[in-house]
Amino acid sequence: MRKLSALIFSIFTLISMILFAHGEDKPGPNGGYLKMPSNFHTEVVKEKSGYRIYLLDINWKNPSVVDSSLKATVQVGDKKTILTCTKETNSYFCKSTLNENGKLLIAAKREGQTGTVAHYDLPLRFEKAKPEAITGHEGHH
Repeated sequence: MRKLSALIFSIFTLISMILFAHGEDKPGPNGGYLKMPSNFHTEVVKEKSGYRIYLLDINWKNPSVVDSSLKATVQVGDKKTILTCTKETNSYFCKSTLNENGKLLIAAKREGQTGTVAHYDLPLRFEKAKPEAITGHEGHH
């Protein structure tokens, strides 16, 4: 019984950390919205004519485009629009005038490491933190 209780507690803790401890409830270092598709973070900053996307390390630092790639898609219902993205000094800029409700999907590779697709709800907004969840960045490593 004690092992089962420990297992249940561990699973609950892990799920809470995954869902709420990746900074999705507060701005990233560039004022954007964060997701963690792998051992790195993506940060999206909405600009007038599109999205600036940073590929950050595990500690939300060191944006990099070296040995990196990015594909951004906006999905509204069943319709998908692939955005034109340009590699810049330390970020990617993806042109978009779409302001509809939907999803921004980001498939990224940072310094040779491929992540899963990061899903951002549009319009961009911060997730609400749950009181019982770990809210500090240091809790998910």
